[in-house]
Amino acid sequence: MQWTTNRIQPRQVRRWVAATGSLSTRLAGVSRAFTVQVLSQGRQGLGPDEARALGLPGRCSGYVREVLLRVDHLPVVFARSVTPHAASQGPWRSIRGLGTRPLADVLFKRRGIVRAPLEFARFKPAGPEHRNVMRAWQLAARETMAMRAVPARRSVFTRCGAPLLVMEVFPSAQAPWHWSAGVRKQRNERKYFSRKRT
Repeated sequence: MQWTTNRIQPRQVRRWVAATGSLSTRLAGVSRAFTVQVLSQGRQGLGPDEARALGLPGRCSGYVREVLLRVDHLPVVFARSVTPHAASQGPWRSIRGLGTRPLADVLFKRRGIVRAPLEFARFKPAGPEHRNVMRAWQLAARETMAMRAVPARRSVFTRCGAPLLVMEVFPSAQAPWHWSAGVRKQRNERKYFSRKRT
């Protein structure tokens, strides 16, 4: 799998994949109900690509948290966060107690956290990354993931010298990725009718 800083992504999701800031906050802003479904959390073996991104030896384990992000009960994003196991007991120990709260509550609300530039990829159906996401997605979301290239992004957050790799994958073919325009329209309509009543 080759990650790149070039934002080569399908047009319908490009704004979402390339957007900086908190993805969870953006999703919550276009929904009546934003929820985090925890799929797994704990010590796991890391892939070679993840280990390289964290500056770890090729074969090692780390602390892993996998979730689905849901908008109005619809699963839209698969997210996997990985950090060295020692870091999950040190600078990143707060991720252990997140429960169903988004990781953004830590990443974007606490001081001393530095984010590296976003990297992008497309998981092809023949690749192991696609298979891993598809397995988790179909089990948790209870829907079949399309056999097509799936957009993904990742970045490394550093706190007190300890890295945390966050990967977000956008498998949903049902998600209305034009939400932002619809939400702006609804807000403008509410403002218009509010002015008419006053």
